[in-house]
Amino acid sequence: MPLPERQKVLIYATCGKRLLVFDEPDFPDVEVQVPGGTVDPGEDILTAAQREFCEETGLPCPDQMNLLATVLYEFHKSDGIHHHRRSFFHAPLNPPLAETWKHYENFPDSGEAPILFRFFWMKLGEANAKLGYGMNQLLDRIPQ
Repeated sequence: MPLPERQKVLIYATCGKRLLVFDEPDFPDVEVQVPGGTVDPGEDILTAAQREFCEETGLPCPDQMNLLATVLYEFHKSDGIHHHRRSFFHAPLNPPLAETWKHYENFPDSGEAPILFRFFWMKLGEANAKLGYGMNQLLDRIPQ
C-alpha cells in the first residue's frame, strides 16, 4: 500500500558549468546528492528551498532561486512504496566559492544527531551520471 505523499525541494546550485553536490563521509554507502529536504507544514516551496539550502550548505541564501518544475517521484523501501512531490530549483551562485567544505546538517529529517556533509563541485555532465536517488531528473532544465 502506498505511503502518504511528502513534499520535497531540491536545489541545483551552479557556478558556471559546475553543480554543487555533497556526500556523507560518515555513511559511505549514501549516494551523491544535491541540497534539499522536506517542506514543513504550512511552508511554501520557495521558503523551504531557501531554508534547506542554508541549513545544509552553511552558505547564505542565494540572490536567485528559480523553480524549474515539480514532479512526482516514486521509490520502494522495505516498508512500502514512497511518493515524493519534488520541486526542483535552480540557484546560480557567484564566485568566489570554496572548492570543497564540510558542514553539519543540524536539523536532519530523521530527527537524529547532526549529519556531516562534504560539499564539492561536479561538472554537470558528470553529475548526470553520479547523482543518486533520481536527483539528476531535471539537470537538463538548467539554463546554459
